[in-house]
Amino acid sequence: MFGTADLKLCGTAILLVLGVLTNVFNLGVMLVQQWRSRSVNTMAVIISFISLGNTVLQVSTFVLMAMVWAGVLCWPDLPFFFCVVLFVWLSSSSVSFWSVAWLSVFYCMRVLSFSLVLLRALKDNISSILKVTLVVTLLTSCVMFTPFLYLHFGSRSLAPNVTENAACVIRKPLFPNWVDVNIYVITFICYLTLMPLMIMLPTSLRMIIYLCKHTLSMQKKSSSFHTVESYLLICRLTVALVWVYLTTLLTISLYYFHAIFASGLSAEMLFLGLSFYCVASAILLTCSNKNLREKLKALFPRGKNTNTLRVCQEC
Repeated sequence: MFGTADLKLCGTAILLVLGVLTNVFNLGVMLVQQWRSRSVNTMAVIISFISLGNTVLQVSTFVLMAMVWAGVLCWPDLPFFFCVVLFVWLSSSSVSFWSVAWLSVFYCMRVLSFSLVLLRALKDNISSILKVTLVVTLLTSCVMFTPFLYLHFGSRSLAPNVTENAACVIRKPLFPNWVDVNIYVITFICYLTLMPLMIMLPTSLRMIIYLCKHTLSMQKKSSSFHTVESYLLICRLTVALVWVYLTTLLTISLYYFHAIFASGLSAEMLFLGLSFYCVASAILLTCSNKNLREKLKALFPRGKNTNTLRVCQEC
């Protein structure tokens, strides 16, 4: 019979297949689009970063969960491979979270109009700025989580009533002495979750408010039904992406803060939450992007041709 840990591992494997297929599809479409156009489109670059980050995150999540399931944390010495996978896991999650925030900034700057000269100049140069920002994000994410490569087990000491042949006793990896654990964990939590959230929420909500107002004005002017529905679709998908993003980041923050100040929560729930995030964000990106949606419809055509929604070129 399967135990709880086995079922959670199987669930993560199912999410792994769904997430990798969806994210690889998004990444492939964006790369082909860039190759055919012979140009570098900012939106396609950001979506490629998100898709690649999600793919690496999903694979590393499954590998981590499988290693924990296999009892790596019970071994006499912590294998360096575990530290590398943990480093890749955290770095890829950071790249994905920040890229979603930058995509929200890009959409917001493309859709809204500004009166301030500084904001207008930022709007005109947003593509170049975000391309550089993505590279900086990748580098800073790798630097931020470098201390995880130096994790190790402390000196091994058995309890008086515990023998070498006793059942597996999970040991907690430790950072080297030159790392202040509390300060470092709080710093990387802010970088990994709180800072992207502070960028994602205001820009997304501002764009949603604008699109809702624009939709109402179009309804009053008796505009095309399909055009109105396309704006409503973008609003719904953006709200859904914000909800998935917010839930995932709050779950991560709760897990790490609880690990510092209390006994800690189950890492398996964190793994499942991140796997769900990879699948959900990939599906929402596919549905909200015109090129991705049309490619998906071409792969799975229906019996009769239907009118596609006229979504704005920026979305």
